[in-house]
Amino acid sequence: MDVYHYLTMTHGNRAGTNFRLEPDIANRIGRGLECSVVLKDPLCSRVHATILFDGERWFVKDSGSRNGTYVNDQKIDDATLTDGCTIRMGSTEFSYNVSNGPPTTEVPEERSITQTIVCDHVMSSDDVDGFAIAALSNSTQAEELLVLYQLSIKLLGCADPNEVVKQSLELLRVRTQAAIVGFLWVNEEGDLKPKMVIPEEAADQVKLSKSLTELVVLQGHAVWIANQRQAEQADSLQHFADALCVPLRRDGHLLGALHVYREHERFSQSEFDFTLSLANILTVALARAREQTSLQTDYQQLVAQSPGYDEMVGDCQAMQELKSRIERVAGATGCVLVRGESGTGKELVARAVHRASPRSDQPMLSVNCAAISADLIESQLFGHKAGSFTGADRDHQGYFEQADLGTLFLDEVGELTLAGQAKLLRILEGHPFLPIGSTQPVSVDVRVIAATNQDLEAYVREKKFREDLYYRLSVFALDVPPLRERDEDIGRLVDWFLDHYRHQHGRPQLRLSDAARKKLLSYHWPGNVRQLRNVMDSAVVLASGGAIEPGDLGLRQVESDEIESLRIADWEPRLITQALDRASGNVAEAAKLLGIGRATLYRKLEEYDIARS
Repeated sequence: MDVYHYLTMTHGNRAGTNFRLEPDIANRIGRGLECSVVLKDPLCSRVHATILFDGERWFVKDSGSRNGTYVNDQKIDDATLTDGCTIRMGSTEFSYNVSNGPPTTEVPEERSITQTIVCDHVMSSDDVDGFAIAALSNSTQAEELLVLYQLSIKLLGCADPNEVVKQSLELLRVRTQAAIVGFLWVNEEGDLKPKMVIPEEAADQVKLSKSLTELVVLQGHAVWIANQRQAEQADSLQHFADALCVPLRRDGHLLGALHVYREHERFSQSEFDFTLSLANILTVALARAREQTSLQTDYQQLVAQSPGYDEMVGDCQAMQELKSRIERVAGATGCVLVRGESGTGKELVARAVHRASPRSDQPMLSVNCAAISADLIESQLFGHKAGSFTGADRDHQGYFEQADLGTLFLDEVGELTLAGQAKLLRILEGHPFLPIGSTQPVSVDVRVIAATNQDLEAYVREKKFREDLYYRLSVFALDVPPLRERDEDIGRLVDWFLDHYRHQHGRPQLRLSDAARKKLLSYHWPGNVRQLRNVMDSAVVLASGGAIEPGDLGLRQVESDEIESLRIADWEPRLITQALDRASGNVAEAAKLLGIGRATLYRKLEEYDIARS
């Protein structure tokens, strides 16, 4: 009968771990990589002590350690070991054990099978570090470390959670020569249930007692179990000589557990350590794959809810010219200025440029400059350091750093402050920039696509926009036509939005009446494609019958003299004229009606050449 001699760490960073002692070698213990038991204890010497067998007895010998070796709390130079004695080295303690088999802990609820704990180990991400240190002095473990490295590379390129588990299980089965390997998940009752088992037909044989399930699931312990059966039950129960159950825990959350079974021989300590290291790698890879799958699902749902997210619908002459120009501009390296009225799809054009560019595999970030207050625009674009201004309680990475190597889309670029324009110009010229409150310059490689619905040339004349920045941004200019100039495309867009929204809102049989289509085609669309999209969305929801009628469209009846442009510069003269009419030419009263100062109104009267009478 085999006799087991081993140390069990009772206090230390791997408490609960068993270390088998080999009778034909010097079993060195210490911080050195050449030791059989490698410790991280700073109070231990490089080779602190050695345990030997002289043919008759096992004894421990201090190796000239700095802090001494203690047996049963007595400092020794060498001492004979007896079953159950304690050995202390630095702050690490062991118990020396001798048995004819693994130490047995009987499971009361399953009398027909005795599941015995060979090793009970609290899982930690440090297990990979310990395995790596030990591998440097052991050729077998060095080979296994290389295998784990190769597995890590494979899992990095795998986004499917099931494939991540499958590849890990297949490798684990080969390296441990196990009969069965499985991945289990925790059901609502707190029991471990098989999710993937190799071979598949063995799924019903994967079983763990309730007390050990609690140890694994609730306490996060990895257990090494020896199964022993009663003779009278031999023909009715499956039997495995050894089993490993290792939890996969991430940020306190249990992702599942690994089960590994052997039919005849026992596992070795190195195989147990290998399983712990693989479990830690699998935990990180599985959490990453699940997160990536969740993000991909959310992205697809967002795209599905956003009609025209990445598709430019339209074949009129103006759109064909725009698409052709996008293809040519995308391959270039300069900045792009996208001009067009609000709602024409300037961001869609920017995404088309990015997708066709060499940077398409890098991120494209979109920033609406008009939605950020003037006080925060520099912080958001260029970042800041903690404490640089009131409320800056932590470092913030600006959009330019986030978009490094990719594309940054600056919508409403005309709203940038002059200080922000100066910093933007330096970046576009290839200079590094300083985040607010920082003394360390930051360099980035970002392609900027800017968009505006304002007349930037007029802004330049009015000194609202830097002339040098304007010319830098408009290396390539793309003009997006308003919808009223795309008569051929209105019908295509109507059908496209109708098809999208009737499926999204669960009304696939809904159709568009001839009268409603005629009204849509004759409307002048001051809000451009965005307005058409919103009209079709609400019409699909509000239509009470099987067809969308003119009354469901929610279009305003417009007088023939209504200004079709949404530019403020086009509306201001009309508002000022109406205010003066109501105030009978009184400038002070008109200023009150407009909500501006009298001096401002005088300046605008001169700017727009409006007579007061």
